[in-house]
Amino acid sequence: MNLTRSRAYALSVIALALALHAYEQLVKSSTPSLGFFLWAMLPYGVCFVVLVRSRSGVPAALGVSVALVLDLIAHYDVFVNPTGSTAALALLVVPLWSALLFAPVVMLIAWLAVRRRSQMRNGAA
Repeated sequence: MNLTRSRAYALSVIALALALHAYEQLVKSSTPSLGFFLWAMLPYGVCFVVLVRSRSGVPAALGVSVALVLDLIAHYDVFVNPTGSTAALALLVVPLWSALLFAPVVMLIAWLAVRRRSQMRNGAA
């Protein structure tokens, strides 16, 4: 795996997500759970697989960025400004939606854009 700027960025965002979810489990949670930690890291695992298997790191970098933004919104809604008794359900739902919908769709769009750009470059040469 060639460590380009986009790959380094993606790995940095994954490290930030690790720190965020470790903080939630070790500091904010009354009973830390490895299962919930791994569940929260699911979207980043999906993006990491894409990062390792693709030629370009751009799709994975955008996928982890979307996943982290959604996780930060959920963190704010659950731990900083909870608006109801069901706010904690976001910690269960957000990783699912990030892993199955948001991150894959963003990565697909980014992959198509990178592919199109590559084709335009090769066609112009």
